[in-house]
Formats: sequence, structure tokens, C-alpha cells
Amino acid sequence: MPQLVLASSSKYRRNLLNRLEIPFACASPDIDETALPGETPEDLVKRLSRSKALALAERFPEALIIGSDQVAVLEGEI
Repeated sequence: MPQLVLASSSKYRRNLLNRLEIPFACASPDIDETALPGETPEDLVKRLSRSKALALAERFPEALIIGSDQVAVLEGEI
């Protein structure tokens, strides 16, 4: 079974994954999380989630990597 890696330093996400009671590692991806001009909130979280996972892919080539992100949105604005 491949190693499971959470691409996040978030304590909240770590606690969520701990509920599954399965072994996993955490690693913090070093990416720029700035929204691109005109980027929708949905596109931003998709891009960041993918970027976080890809940032760790070389370091953990055989692992299953979970990349995730969230943003708060009010009336369409991040």
C-alpha cells in the first residue's frame, strides 16, 4: 500500500485525517497562494490543491498525496 501524504501544515486538516485512524505523513508544500488576476474562488482552490500535491510529488514519488485548499467567499469575493 502506498504511503499517504497530506500536502499541508494545517492542524485542522491533520485532525480531519486523523479521524480515519490510518497512518499518514504531513509535509508542507512551499507554494505561492496568491490568487491570480480574475481567478474565481473555485479555480483558485482547484489550482492551489493541485499545486500543493505536485510540489511534493518529487519528494514522495511513490505516495498517494492529498492536496487541498479552502477559501472564504462573500458575495463572490475572496
